[in-house]
Amino acid sequence: MQKNLYFFSIIWLMLLSLISSNAKAQLRTPFTGKNFITVVLEGSSGRYEFQSPSLLVRYNNSTEQLECRVQINSLLPTSDTIPPGMAYEVLYGAKFPELIFMIDVPEEIINSGNPYTEPLNQRTYITLQGTTNQQRVPVILAPDRNTISFGTNFELMLDSFQASIPIRYLPVLTGRLLINISNARWVDQR
Repeated sequence: MQKNLYFFSIIWLMLLSLISSNAKAQLRTPFTGKNFITVVLEGSSGRYEFQSPSLLVRYNNSTEQLECRVQINSLLPTSDTIPPGMAYEVLYGAKFPELIFMIDVPEEIINSGNPYTEPLNQRTYITLQGTTNQQRVPVILAPDRNTISFGTNFELMLDSFQASIPIRYLPVLTGRLLINISNARWVDQR
């Protein structure tokens, strides 16, 4: 009898935990998709440009951040002279499938309803190859009722993330990445 009671109490706790995590997941605001990101891998003799229309964006009210996520495997070369798997290999997409940006945007900026004509120098947390670094990046914001449109353009150095470049690309790449997000949108669909 005591074994059965112990077994049922464990099952009950697991069920409560599952219900609680589902409730939390449903409270989170969904991501808005179909936003474009361009990632340029700088080479010693040229640029290797990749683009994805699959940048996911949402505004997290509790952290007051714009969360931007792109799957590395969705970055496609903009030219047929660029090796198609280059970005995936250089950014180690098999081990670290996402490139993540968390841009600080205080709620008073979001609620202002006014577009900012000058870029705001916002603190941004960037996760690349499993390492998160912080830097200030220029962000142009245009908040409107239940919508945020924004754009940014900045550079990263792989060595500041202790990120490595696959040996086959060492002679070709400098380790500098250029990131461009233009006219991305998040819509509050609540």
